[in-house]
Amino acid sequence: MDNKALKTDVYTNENVWVDSCEQPIDVEFTLPEYCPDISKIFKCKTVARISSKSVNDKSITVDGSICITVLYCDTNNKLCSYEYQYPFNKVRETDVNTTGCDLYANAKTDYINCRAVSGRKVDIHGAASINLKLFCRKCKTVISDIDDACIEARRATAPATSPMGYAEKYVIIEEEIALSDGTLPVEKIIRYDAYPTVTDCKIISDKVMNKGEMAVTITYCNENSASPQVVKTLIPFSQIVDIQGVTENCQCETKTILSFLDVKPKINAAGECKSFMLNAKLLLCSQAYCEDAVPIIYDAFSRRFEADIIKDKVTFTKICDNIKERFHFKENITLNDAISTVLDLWCDVQSVKAKFADGKMTVCGVLIISIVGVAENGETIFCEKPLDFEYDHSLNSVTEALECQPEISVISCGYTINSPTTLEIRADLALNAAVLEKQGIELITDLKLNEQKLKPKRGNCALTVYFVSGQECVWDIARIYNASVDEILKINNIQGEYVNDGSMLLVPTL
Repeated sequence: MDNKALKTDVYTNENVWVDSCEQPIDVEFTLPEYCPDISKIFKCKTVARISSKSVNDKSITVDGSICITVLYCDTNNKLCSYEYQYPFNKVRETDVNTTGCDLYANAKTDYINCRAVSGRKVDIHGAASINLKLFCRKCKTVISDIDDACIEARRATAPATSPMGYAEKYVIIEEEIALSDGTLPVEKIIRYDAYPTVTDCKIISDKVMNKGEMAVTITYCNENSASPQVVKTLIPFSQIVDIQGVTENCQCETKTILSFLDVKPKINAAGECKSFMLNAKLLLCSQAYCEDAVPIIYDAFSRRFEADIIKDKVTFTKICDNIKERFHFKENITLNDAISTVLDLWCDVQSVKAKFADGKMTVCGVLIISIVGVAENGETIFCEKPLDFEYDHSLNSVTEALECQPEISVISCGYTINSPTTLEIRADLALNAAVLEKQGIELITDLKLNEQKLKPKRGNCALTVYFVSGQECVWDIARIYNASVDEILKINNIQGEYVNDGSMLLVPTL
């Protein structure tokens, strides 16, 4: 009945292919000559990063590297480190049509084992996971109204949202980080970390304006200083991402992925190293949704003819809360061994997830505290402590269909020594989270009348007396008797959609 049905297009995002693959980490390397011999390995830290990805017909290619930092103690009981880049390339074949699809990819280390074969040689085994997702904007045509006097239609307005597109853009950061006046020059870098986070996301016609900052921590040593020195800084960044069709009324979620990071000492004209040169590449991933309430018919029947009603469940996604907040974490930890000095301390975030209850979202995760210190006997030691954290945020919308994949970035991490075996840990954390409401609605995509097959009459009377059992919907009663909903409401002087138990209705029948 195409000539009597009004149709409209609705848009959704659909995952067309999801895959996960393992990247083995098997490497053995020898320290370069400038590195001291290994006495004891404290920590082997691995960070998996994807530098590029592409889709070519049904072939997906992902390139990246795993940055391996071996933190160890030399034979003179001094803290040392060595960084090794382990490149990888993954090609996956898919049997789906990739035309018009976007590819999202991330990588993380699953486990790592590290041992010193000798004072100069290190053997490392482990694995990383590469997660891939192909998704695209799909269009479905649904019936929004029917112009036929014999068809009863249950009309409504769907709180639909339309995904306007997904876009990615790289941000290149090149920054010189200078040491403060009077600081000893750099001999060598022990370790460095960077945590990017988006702090603001605004939409101006066809463009998403993202602002953020990257928290950088560099630990280095000088031959004239017994303890390593730490430099902390925040580097701002901004980038415009183009998404055709977005307006100020849309909502946007932007996530950051650190694709590349390198920090090296920089020697000045006097031959001293008084600054660092940082090179980083960030990938900004922006997804925009625009509210677009759509008139729909979610149920229908013909009072005269048999009919086939074809329905399809459409899931609409809406950003109901866009959270960009900072929160403070503080907790005391007890060490297994007494220490006199902390040489280095840093935090890593793991296992972040969101849960919903009582009108709020609770973001919980694990903060891994890594500590390098000097024991009371002068020995350099290492310990690692997991600390659970939670952060509550009151929600603007409370439904049963909420989901969120929050990002937590470490802005800073500090400590206070309370006693030789207890430390107070302090961390400033940044939360970037879009709370999504996903609502699945069954919509009519087609209605086919069989005009050669009339519906059987229910008796020979023009009016049927119907006694309501329990609370019933007038629509359901009308469907039973192939009657008009409006006529039932008018004859019985009913105002609402439901009638109570024991009520008597007069139902007009054909």
